[in-house]
Amino acid sequence: MKSSIARRIDIRVVAALLSFASIVAAQPASGPLNIQGLDQFSASGVRSRAMGGTGVASALDASALFSNPASLGQLTSFEIRAGGLFASTRRQQTQEWVPMRPLPGLSALFEGLTGTIKTPDSLGIAGLPLSAWSALQRQYDNITPNWERSSTAAQPLSLAAAMPLTFEGVDFVAAIGISQVINLDQYYQNNNSMSPYLGQQRPDPFLITDRLDTLHVKWYQYTRTREGSAYGITPGLSFTLLPGLRIGGSATILTGSSDDDERRLERGLVNIAIGDGKPNNFMVDSVTYSQAKSGTSDYKGTLFTFGLQFEQQHYSVGLTIRPPMTITRTWDREVTGVGAARNPYPLEVVYPATGPFRESGKDELEYPLTYSLGIVLKPTEKWMLAFDYELRNLADVELTSTPGGTVSHPWVNSKGVTRIGAEYRLSTLLALRGGYREDVQAFSPDGSAIVDEPARGGVYSLGAGISLGNILIDAAYEYSVLKYQDLYQSNVNYNTRRQHQFMMEVAYRF
Repeated sequence: MKSSIARRIDIRVVAALLSFASIVAAQPASGPLNIQGLDQFSASGVRSRAMGGTGVASALDASALFSNPASLGQLTSFEIRAGGLFASTRRQQTQEWVPMRPLPGLSALFEGLTGTIKTPDSLGIAGLPLSAWSALQRQYDNITPNWERSSTAAQPLSLAAAMPLTFEGVDFVAAIGISQVINLDQYYQNNNSMSPYLGQQRPDPFLITDRLDTLHVKWYQYTRTREGSAYGITPGLSFTLLPGLRIGGSATILTGSSDDDERRLERGLVNIAIGDGKPNNFMVDSVTYSQAKSGTSDYKGTLFTFGLQFEQQHYSVGLTIRPPMTITRTWDREVTGVGAARNPYPLEVVYPATGPFRESGKDELEYPLTYSLGIVLKPTEKWMLAFDYELRNLADVELTSTPGGTVSHPWVNSKGVTRIGAEYRLSTLLALRGGYREDVQAFSPDGSAIVDEPARGGVYSLGAGISLGNILIDAAYEYSVLKYQDLYQSNVNYNTRRQHQFMMEVAYRF
């Protein structure tokens, strides 16, 4: 694989790879922890999750409050239901580096291979020591480029109650519930983070202006972790206007918190000598420094949903609209640093202060109008086929951050999401379900061939429903996989996230 990558790259680009002397920010993939996770909206009903996340036209129970409140009108008796979730997640990153002809030891260093190379002698001349630039460059730690991490979590999913009522001849259903609206869990790690990043393709390289220069690259391990959820308290109403025609609305008061952690461990300072505009040698100097940023984030917002459902014997159509909304993240963290930098160029290479000190601020995310369309086909009494399409247009989300008051569009996803699901009723006691939904991310992988093309994954689901008189039990299993590549002219990082989720919901109808 490495040789095939190398053949596709002209060695003449190496000078461009090593020419980011004026760029001080780290690579985008190793960007700071701020609003990650706020694009991960959760589907709430277990029956809906088993059917690929469909629910705009297919919801039948009290959990319709969270997907399409108009569908609550199908209930004919008081219902209360509660559900929970268990998740197991495995993440990993594998790096492959391209040997660079002028500096072949550089890629070997980043792959952690120099420790296996025998130290060469002093050009065959006994007693002649090698200079710091000529010696074999080795890493100062035992960190390897590849990593994997597994985690588990158990979380409440939803609690909902709905009651059919009639007032002056008007049928309606009132409901209230609490559910997980956003899963904020995040994790990222790169053991070969650099500033500036060698081989970064976007933005375009900034060429070296001095033909004799030294490029200083901060080489470090970077990790960021976020654990938490945002839950919403949701009251809602559904009105039956005509037989089969229902409208509804709900308001979600969103609150939540997360534990945030960022860590940076300096691995060394890579000094690259430039001669005649080309790299000709490099040296690695030790750096004794690490930084940790630990704190919390609190989230608040209000989400409105308006729904419509039209149901007939063999089909149903649903529509939901969510007006623009704002979610506010208020954060506070402590920053600490340990150690001090030691390198031969103290005037040019500056490392952060050791601290400790506190930082705080606020982010406001303004989301655009969101709509979802659902269609259900019922070819027989036993079969139900569901299709949903949702467009959130996250590329139009506007982020305002303080301190500073900067305004930006942090995400790239302008794509819609398709969900499909099916249910087969074996009998009045048992129903089998399955489905699939797209998992389109809000970020574009580094070096993506199509600018602003989001990373994509998929979620496959299975489930069953059991009716025992007034007791209903719904269970679902989801398997999700996300794979994407961060592509640079110097290396490729293969990122994978696999997740297994088990859900169960128990309901009682009076």
